[in-house]
Amino acid sequence: MRGWTFLLVGMTLLVPASGRGELPALTPPPSTAPFDDVDDATLQAEVARQALAFLNTLQRHWGEGPERLRSVVEGPVEREEDGTLIYLRNLQEHGVLEGYEFRKGSLARGRYLLLQGPLNGLNEFIGYYSALKQALNATYGEPEFDRVVWDNDLYAPMPEYWGVAVMIGHLHYHAAWETTEGWLTLDLSGNRYSRLSLDYRVRREAADT
Repeated sequence: MRGWTFLLVGMTLLVPASGRGELPALTPPPSTAPFDDVDDATLQAEVARQALAFLNTLQRHWGEGPERLRSVVEGPVEREEDGTLIYLRNLQEHGVLEGYEFRKGSLARGRYLLLQGPLNGLNEFIGYYSALKQALNATYGEPEFDRVVWDNDLYAPMPEYWGVAVMIGHLHYHAAWETTEGWLTLDLSGNRYSRLSLDYRVRREAADT
């Protein structure tokens, strides 16, 4: 838990100023939005590709130390402290954080976090969640837990605005898989901006051996 404090700090650095104190406008983005020249399916496939590549790195290097991870993960380390390596990337204009946590010097947990930058489509992040969940289903089978939770059902009758419900914390998506190595969780939530999180941790007993 201690190591992920720095991941949360990185989240703050990536959130646009307008996203910290204002709710997004509840109207579709203009036709000149930055993503207009890239179709939704292409962007969803890229999110799945990045996240699966991240998982592949974790699975190939469980139990290895920070020096080894630095040699195989591309890009400069943004933060390193308390057994955590954090890399900053991007998907178009959205921010991406990749975090690696080490227990007793051995890789034991990783998190891929996609943070909303501009508002390019009201249901954009729901599309990313669905595409990544489908890719994970193809690899790990159906999840052990699969929940869609409404904390406030104001937008429930309007599917075209469910992405807004996610952004303002009314709607939460969560799925989890138990694997031979540990637990893999996929989460979509919001607090004035959407965030898609993929977290993978090894079983404690395996990490301690």
